[in-house]
Amino acid sequence: MISIRTATATDLPAILRVEESWHEQGRAGGDKFIARLDKFPQGFFLACIGESAEEVVATITATPIAYQPDNLSRFSNWDEVTGNGYLHPVDLAACNALYIVSGVIDRRYRGQDIFTPMVLREVALAQNLGLRYVLAGAVLPGYDKHCQRVGECTAHDYCTTRRGQHLLDPLLAMYAAIDFSVPDARHVIAEYFPDDASRNHAALVVRDLHASPWSVRNQADEVLVLT
Repeated sequence: MISIRTATATDLPAILRVEESWHEQGRAGGDKFIARLDKFPQGFFLACIGESAEEVVATITATPIAYQPDNLSRFSNWDEVTGNGYLHPVDLAACNALYIVSGVIDRRYRGQDIFTPMVLREVALAQNLGLRYVLAGAVLPGYDKHCQRVGECTAHDYCTTRRGQHLLDPLLAMYAAIDFSVPDARHVIAEYFPDDASRNHAALVVRDLHASPWSVRNQADEVLVLT
């Protein structure tokens, strides 16, 4: 059984162990995780396993933000959005969105559909806070290989490419399954985050809670125990 709970400062050693499954140049240190706990602890969740839910196997962090669909100037790159990972001071009254800052799964537990319920936990939080949007800067793990295999294409064209009924990119397909989308080409941003597989691109995926409110009753993917 896997459960999801809010993180605390005492979880830092376990959080850092999970972070080792992220590529080295992109890893956050303990100082950044402490800053996220200090500035917005409500958005810091852990997935745990075991009879006593003792082993942390995944982390996700988020922060409130102001989002204007027609003005993405503050989303030029991940460092700008997140204050280099330390988060900007939170003024909830000035925000209309929750931005997913990071999400890492212990490599031993990948492929077990842990990330989807963790994202949904952030969606539920955003709705409880009265925010309209949930956003994430999704890397494009299949982009470079796709271009090498079939020929060059723009990152936005790749983001809209489908295999059958599903988006070709696995991460975008996961987000699409829980009502996130890439609104337009402006939401596909070059040099957003250093990632060779994505050619440093990311897609700003958005879920509008006015159009698609969260409800545990209609979320078939909500399979974990939320504690």
